[in-house]
Parts: sequence; structure tokens; C-alpha cells
Amino acid sequence: MAMEYVLYASADLTTEKFSTFIANATGGEVLGNFVRSDALDVTAREEDPDEVSPIAGILGFEHRVTATFRLSNRATEEARDEATRTMIRVVLAFFNDYPAYGVLLFNNERVILQRVDGPVVIDSSWEDWAEVPGMQHLVAGLERRHLAQPLL
Repeated sequence: MAMEYVLYASADLTTEKFSTFIANATGGEVLGNFVRSDALDVTAREEDPDEVSPIAGILGFEHRVTATFRLSNRATEEARDEATRTMIRVVLAFFNDYPAYGVLLFNNERVILQRVDGPVVIDSSWEDWAEVPGMQHLVAGLERRHLAQPLL
């Protein structure tokens, strides 16, 4: 089973503009309704107002766009680690380029990173910050703290 992460955010973007941002940030290619980059597939879309995620309401922001990151289970461990680093780089670039609130969830329930009241904050108890080679460098300087897990 592929590992999945989902970014819910308040940026006001069209599906086309969001997909283009993801493709540029990953170095991937837009293929129909998703972006492919090595061991990472990303579906980026503007949300229908009737299909918003409850986590946005819980954290107090308006859900407008969603990016679903799927890491291939057939890839090598090194390729999955690179895909994880790419995903985090993309999410941080997104928050840098767009003044949006949002949250990144693992398996659609575990909050690993969020931006809801100021700068991006990472969950200090998510193991991959320490276990994935090179990840510490990507998140250096970001605030770390135990983040509430309202979906667990």
C-alpha cells in the first residue's frame, strides 16, 4: 500500500494553477489530473465548497485546495526518502509562496505540519523528521512542538 499525505489549505487557486505549482516545485510532469515525479504522485485540486475537510474547520481555516501526495510502495527506500523530502520541500515552498493557512496530514489523520496562526510549525513527535536522511536540514529553523491530533 502506498503511503499517503494530504495537504489541505486556504489558498485561492484554480486546479490548473495549483497543479502547475506542484509540477514546477517537484520537477514533475502534469499527466491528466495528477503530477508524477519519480516515486511521488500528486493530485492537486481546487475544492468544491460542499466537499471540504473537517480538519479545516477544526483548525479554523477555510479549505479551498487539496494536494494528495502518494509515495510509491514499489520504489526503493532511498527513492521513498527522496519523495518524502520532495513533498516537504513542496509544502514549505507552497506556504512560502502563498499566504495561506493549512495542514499536512499523514494517512489523512495525523497532523505532521501546520500553518494556522503565523509561521509553519512541525509536529515534534513525527518520527520521519529524524529518520529520513536530509530531513533535519529541510526543517531547520522551523518551530517544533507537539501538535494537537484531533483526528486520532
